[in-house]
Amino acid sequence: MLLLQLFINGLASGALYALTAVGFALIYNGTRIFHIAHGAVFTFGGYALYLCAVPLGLPWIVALPAAILATAGFGALMDALVYRPLRKRSTGPAGMFIASIGALTCAQAVYALVFGTDTVNLHQGGLPTFDIGEVTVTAVHVIAAIVALVVFPVLQLFLSRTRWGRAIRALADNPRLAVVRGIDAERLYILIFALGSALAGLAVVILAFDLGVRPDLGFTFMFVALVAVIVGGVGYLPGAAAGGFLLGVTQNLSLWQLSGRWQDVVVFGLLLAFLALRPQGIFGHMLVTRRV
Repeated sequence: MLLLQLFINGLASGALYALTAVGFALIYNGTRIFHIAHGAVFTFGGYALYLCAVPLGLPWIVALPAAILATAGFGALMDALVYRPLRKRSTGPAGMFIASIGALTCAQAVYALVFGTDTVNLHQGGLPTFDIGEVTVTAVHVIAAIVALVVFPVLQLFLSRTRWGRAIRALADNPRLAVVRGIDAERLYILIFALGSALAGLAVVILAFDLGVRPDLGFTFMFVALVAVIVGGVGYLPGAAAGGFLLGVTQNLSLWQLSGRWQDVVVFGLLLAFLALRPQGIFGHMLVTRRV
């Protein structure tokens, strides 16, 4: 039963990793920006939820969507303030990556100055639990499962069936041709960053409600999500989701024999194994623009 409990815990963690990884992969596929500052956007969502729920005293049914929308807006704002000026100067991928690291570092410093370096808790007491035989399922498990089951199919339908989704796929496949065909790339970049950031917002409001939020939360979580993208196959959104679930389950199953302090080592080990044996990831070089 212990293994089953760890497996269920891993699926819940994997759902949150998958949401964050798919958000990062969507931004990377659509803009070719290695948006490491996605971690800062992730953390922003946790603090946005804290501000809505605690100082403002909004009910959770209002605070949760408000925090997700605020996270989406912050991601779009980061594109407008950080990346758009660089695009106008024809800055290359290396310059974009350095700017992203700077944005992440700056944001973490601001969070620490405003909210302190300690973990900020959003509620007191334990979460509701449900016992199924000898297995315990928490509210976080249930919410993470429902969100994953709903969000990923909806995102798939959006990208494959809507005009905006097809435009994102076209931009990811061939940016120059997409612009020639009349696609407004700058407006689309805003949508891409907003969507990717909203997925991170969904993950962080679930995580923060359970564990609280601290300034470096996004960096820690972003690292695992980035490994999930690499393991799943860079450029393929379902691969990023699969990588997230695989890492979540592997991390938690490792607790059967190892201490929790070894979880990061497990992530590194899985990454090194894939880089050595299958560097293209689980799904190879499949492109989101052709396979979603």
